[in-house]
Amino acid sequence: MMRAAAVLACAALLFAPAGAGAADRDPLADPAPEAPGDEAEATLEVEGFTAHVTDADGHLTHRLQGTRLREYGRDGVQFIDDPVLDLLNTDGPDWNWQAPHAVHQPEREVLHTVGPTRGVRPEHEDRVRTVIESSDVRVALDTRLTTSPALTTLERPGLFQRGTGLRADPQADTMELLAEVYSVYSDLPQEDRAE
Repeated sequence: MMRAAAVLACAALLFAPAGAGAADRDPLADPAPEAPGDEAEATLEVEGFTAHVTDADGHLTHRLQGTRLREYGRDGVQFIDDPVLDLLNTDGPDWNWQAPHAVHQPEREVLHTVGPTRGVRPEHEDRVRTVIESSDVRVALDTRLTTSPALTTLERPGLFQRGTGLRADPQADTMELLAEVYSVYSDLPQEDRAE
């Protein structure tokens, strides 16, 4: 009886759908895939592209553009040079992210920036302008949850913060630096502050 249960358990593992349990995992926890070697041939290569993405109701959710996109395998991972990601709301831009390179995983709705990354959330109604400088930022395009393990600065009027690790959740309207946080509160512009 024990042997039959063990065989049944193994069969369930072997034939479980590939995404089983994926909903329980943080889509931003996995590292960005590595670029294929020079000998690999891209199945799709586009110079100077802009992709407009809409939700099920046809509302524009985000715009992704870059100087070059390379894709390896149909609907596979995409490697982007000079990416600009605009996360959009119905009333305009919510965030703008820029980096020298990015890895886009369309099936997981995740964009991983590679290298120094700048995020700007423009002023809008009661919201103040926020600027984030970090690197290797991961953005979940469906939830807009944004994370980074790297040294990060966050600046908005009256506040400057520097720390390690970033977690920004625009839906909950929260932004936090995770460790070794240094904060300066001031009404002076950044250029007028003593270091």
